[in-house]
Amino acid sequence: MSMMFKPPETALLAFKWWQVLGFGHGDNRFLARVRGAQVASIYEHATINLASMMLNSAVLLLALRGHPQFALIQGWWFAVALLAVLWFVRTKHHTSVRTASNITVRQFWFATFEMSLFSLLWSAMLLVAVQHASEDQVDLLLAFSLSAVAVIGLVASTAPAAAIVSASVIIVTLVGVCAATSVFLIVTVLTLWLHIARGSFLTTRAMFARMLVQEDLRERNAVVRLLLKEFEDNGTEWLLEVNAVGEITHASGRFAEALGRSYPDLIGMHFFHHIGGDYRNDPGVRDVRAAFEARRPFRDIVVSACVNGEQRWWSLSGTPTFGPDSSFIGYRGVGRDITDVRRNEDRIVRLARYDPLTGLSNRALFLETLEATFARYESSIRHALMFIDLDRFKEVNDSLGHSAGDAVLVEVAVRMREVFAGETTLARLGGDEFAALVAECEDDRINEIARSLIAALERPIRVGSEHVVIGASVGWSLAPVDGDNPDCLLKSADLALYEAKEAGRGRALRYLPEMKLRAEARRAIETELPGALGRGELSLHFQPIVDTATEQIVTFEALLRWTHPRLGVIPPDRFIPIAEETGAIIEIGRWAILEACREAATWPDAISVAVNMSPAQMSDPELVNIVEAAIATTGISPARLELEITERLFLEETTETAARLSALNAIGIRFVLDDFGTGYSSIGYLKQAMFSRIKIDRSFVSDAEQGGEAAAIIDAVVRLADHLNMTTTAEGAETREEFEACRDLGCARAQGYLFGQAVSAEEARRLAGAHREPVESR
Repeated sequence: MSMMFKPPETALLAFKWWQVLGFGHGDNRFLARVRGAQVASIYEHATINLASMMLNSAVLLLALRGHPQFALIQGWWFAVALLAVLWFVRTKHHTSVRTASNITVRQFWFATFEMSLFSLLWSAMLLVAVQHASEDQVDLLLAFSLSAVAVIGLVASTAPAAAIVSASVIIVTLVGVCAATSVFLIVTVLTLWLHIARGSFLTTRAMFARMLVQEDLRERNAVVRLLLKEFEDNGTEWLLEVNAVGEITHASGRFAEALGRSYPDLIGMHFFHHIGGDYRNDPGVRDVRAAFEARRPFRDIVVSACVNGEQRWWSLSGTPTFGPDSSFIGYRGVGRDITDVRRNEDRIVRLARYDPLTGLSNRALFLETLEATFARYESSIRHALMFIDLDRFKEVNDSLGHSAGDAVLVEVAVRMREVFAGETTLARLGGDEFAALVAECEDDRINEIARSLIAALERPIRVGSEHVVIGASVGWSLAPVDGDNPDCLLKSADLALYEAKEAGRGRALRYLPEMKLRAEARRAIETELPGALGRGELSLHFQPIVDTATEQIVTFEALLRWTHPRLGVIPPDRFIPIAEETGAIIEIGRWAILEACREAATWPDAISVAVNMSPAQMSDPELVNIVEAAIATTGISPARLELEITERLFLEETTETAARLSALNAIGIRFVLDDFGTGYSSIGYLKQAMFSRIKIDRSFVSDAEQGGEAAAIIDAVVRLADHLNMTTTAEGAETREEFEACRDLGCARAQGYLFGQAVSAEEARRLAGAHREPVESR
């Protein structure tokens, strides 16, 4: 920090008293400027001071007429007049002496010498005139001498060296003159000299302080001007000044650039004409106007501006300015164009509230809109909430890739916009889940929209060179009937969608109260299922599979049963899908394999056991170890354990699953393809795994006795199985006619109520022990 930026009193301490007097200045630039100010103060009123001096000397000359040394006194007067004229000419024609901002040390002491010459001339006159003077003349000489000393103190008040030297010359002369007359006069004269010396010294120190402050302000202003210039040249902000009515009085070049105008065109224009066309709709402009009218500062207020027909955004800060009389002058302010920042913020907000892929509302914005809808509409006005879930979208994603899936989602959004009209909010909730909020509608209208939407989404979608076909399931609820608040309405629509998907693809269902009951029952199952195995509520029942030639039992299929103390007997088709969804099937499946092997160990060796396997179980990394442990623990032959799997496994097959199938096959485990004919029925699946048996679905078996297409399909499957060294099982044979028809078509095994329902483990042991007896004799 330089000396100029220190407080004046602190900076004064850096100067010594002799420097204040004028000694030891050296090359100090500040002291040079001080000397200039001191000399300028001496010469500042030279004309009036010289005129006053000549008038006083003329009066004194007249008063001394008749003095014996009058001739010498007249010569003194002419010498003073000549010196005064020379000084006057010097001060008038040598302006550098009067106005120089700095003075050399030589010039400074020359000015001191000039003042001392007047004192020397006065002292010489005083020494001559006081001799032979009358008492009145002596008094007059003393009075004029004291007056001269006082004038020196005033003229050289900021030049202590000149004041002290000049005054001392006259004071010494006065002391000499008064030495023989009055001691009191000597004391008075010396006191006057001390006051002149002290006053001059203190006044000079005050001038030092004032000039230090001026230097500080000058340097600060230079820095501020430099920064402002740098700010205007290189900064992104621009400066602006307006008067009391808002007219532009000064602006930086950047502001002219921001408006696309030249600088002269800006001056005098009203600033508020450039911002916020209709300021009533722009809160930022309203805030600026309010601050302007209240004469208060404002900071970082964002306003809109129209520049060449384009909307821009500015951030403004301003401070009111007032005149010396406290009158309002206008505002000084700074602004910057934040259009890019504002647009980025808008993009961020949009990303936070809209789905970037489809442009539809996202979940957060949709829920906000739903809440606002409930708050806005009366309870008697109906509005519908629709949940839409795409069918077969996962297959598209898996087979064609995510880019294809994204293209499908974009097209779905386009078609949804085409179907929905009016005051409707569309949203993508995530993945392949969409939603729609339709205001002021009735059941018939929503049914019509749902049918149109399903039809629109079933049309093929072109993705590159491919055409894909998806579809949609729709569940919807109607407020306030199905829910008088957002949460209830959401839950109702979700339940309707769940049941629409369970009912099959391409369905649209409205929420019904019984859906809630079914959902509660499902939640009860989900809650109780994890602990069912530990509580001993699960058991295996066994349904016999017979040889169609001998009608003897050759296999038992192990079927899972659950008896809950409160919920009662829960059908497998209700809890097994939940077990698969929740992952509980893994633990249950491990138990089932071991339990089935234990029971099979109690049967004759000719009877095998079949255990159903879900895709989730086949993904169990411990499956091979579990099977090996079950065989080792129970001691049964691996060939007696059959694992029934469905075609769905191959749709979800991974490398790890294929490896487990191979490992199990290597052990000697046999595989059965369940429900063949109901799925994709690909021969490729039969080649992929070494199946020992194929189960023909009940839908074909029930129509086999009538011949026709069902019989033809069974015949084809049997021939295919024979060719691949596999046996076939007719599943669901409930009558003798169905059984005989399937037997005649070549089915080697049969299973159904004709041969018995699933029985307990104890009953299965009994049946296994009597397995040599024909079914008809039992």
